[in-house]
Amino acid sequence: MPPWFIALVFTLLGIIAAWAIRNSLSSGMAGNGPYRFDVNTNPLGFAAVIAGKAFVIVFAIAEILHALGLTGDPGLMLHALFG
Repeated sequence: MPPWFIALVFTLLGIIAAWAIRNSLSSGMAGNGPYRFDVNTNPLGFAAVIAGKAFVIVFAIAEILHALGLTGDPGLMLHALFG
């Protein structure tokens, strides 16, 4: 795939994750379906969902920087780190 397409896809993914974090923080509810966490009844689950979405944003930024040729491949870095 061309680098500009990779950057575009991960930009959209990061924007969606940021929008989801904003909605979760404003409503106090994170997740969907059976995995719905309220900040008052299950703050640890709520924080875990927010942290997962924040990881998606950080990974998207790393992939965008890789597509622009500014850093190494974050997928290979994670593979080397975890196995």
